[in-house]
Amino acid sequence: MTGGGRGIGAATARLLAGGGAAVAVAARTEAEVEAVARGIEAVGGRAISVPLDVTDEGSVAAAFEMTRAAFGPVDILVNNAGTPGVPLPVAQTELSSWRRVFDVNVTGAFLCAREAMPHMISGDWGRIVNVSSAAARHPMAGMAAYGASKAALDQLTRVLALEGEAHNVAVTGVYPGVIDTKMQEESRAFGPDLIGKQLHRMFHGYRDFGMLRPPEEPAELISYLCAPEAARLNGHVIRLEQLEALKE
Repeated sequence: MTGGGRGIGAATARLLAGGGAAVAVAARTEAEVEAVARGIEAVGGRAISVPLDVTDEGSVAAAFEMTRAAFGPVDILVNNAGTPGVPLPVAQTELSSWRRVFDVNVTGAFLCAREAMPHMISGDWGRIVNVSSAAARHPMAGMAAYGASKAALDQLTRVLALEGEAHNVAVTGVYPGVIDTKMQEESRAFGPDLIGKQLHRMFHGYRDFGMLRPPEEPAELISYLCAPEAARLNGHVIRLEQLEALKE
């Protein structure tokens, strides 16, 4: 579980552990993942905290090695780590900022999937869930890096699905919606002079008009996509609103 120290990642880690999974809670901020792992263990679940920078190839390899040493091979991977970057027009975006968004949102998922896929294929079972965003399909001025990176993640999801299909490895994506997370809090902190009045109003409007949803809601969808019945959804990117229909 990347990005497991807070928000959607922490909620999903708790839900998967409650369902009997042994969970590696991974993120850069060690204090956060340690707190989540301790909370899971306190209620009888199995969890370890794993320091992880998804943009670093060596860190990803070390995280998987640590996880395998504790729990054995990784059968489920949730690529949840992500960043919106600083929402600026393309003309004002620094190359380093553009690359950082792609490194976290796309390359991180690639590196983790590359580590996980060989065992999943050899074991003839696996689940990979990539947490994407509707920004992949709905362009917003000032969000070029974020939207383009999530569109790339969606395509990576589809390609991985094709590569895993013959081996019962189901790869899906999730559009979680507008969720009450620290990422949203950080987005609201950007001033209108930096990101423009339109984006500033949008980020604040999500909160002010009660549009933010709790992270437990997308966690339920992600958990469902980790289950055996998710094989039929291989290659699909699922919106949060579709969860109830999927269960019918």
